[in-house]
Amino acid sequence: MSTMQSSMHNPGFLRSIKNAIPNHCSNCGKKYSETDLSLIQKDEFNAILHLNCSKCKESYLINVVTPKGILQGSSRIPLKIDISSPKEAKKFIGRKAITSDDVLNIHEYLQNLKLAKELQI
Repeated sequence: MSTMQSSMHNPGFLRSIKNAIPNHCSNCGKKYSETDLSLIQKDEFNAILHLNCSKCKESYLINVVTPKGILQGSSRIPLKIDISSPKEAKKFIGRKAITSDDVLNIHEYLQNLKLAKELQI
């Protein structure tokens, strides 16, 4: 079991952040169970968790600030995007942001593909 997984299943860690995590889904009202919560990333200062309602599939990222193991605060961010699994969220956390140049490069690339396709017809 990885360090993140073992700290997630550590009763002390769960107890320390219990007050930072909602008890019920704000969309449908279903009570959350422990299986609805997944640890995405954790270090000595904070933890990022993924909370997914098993009934309506409403998803949240929760950032819990815990310097020196003491709960200092948290924020819950609704995910109104197509990332609904903890595994998928882990892929994107900490990645470099897409720049406007990246978008322009993709646009130019797609325009060139379109032009090449039109010339072949």
